[in-house]
Amino acid sequence: MVAYGIAKARAMANRTDWNERTEITKAVITWVDEDYEYELEIENEYRMDDAEFTDWVEENAESLAKADAEENGTTFEGIDGIDFTEKEIDDDA
Repeated sequence: MVAYGIAKARAMANRTDWNERTEITKAVITWVDEDYEYELEIENEYRMDDAEFTDWVEENAESLAKADAEENGTTFEGIDGIDFTEKEIDDDA
């Protein structure tokens, strides 16, 4: 087993941003019907890279929201916004 200090030194030597990197873990699509605002959470369960995940969510947001509206028994009116949640990548582990 590699000691913590050696592992940390290796990480620092290979990356300048070794302790600053983040990854997008989920997206929240906010959509509206005639009366209310809804939030649909999409987890990045396949661990796509940030660009791939954000592109996929933005391309599919409307169809995902329409499916959610149907599931909730209401009518989709539009997308109000998309927020992405990031977390720090633990390079020390």
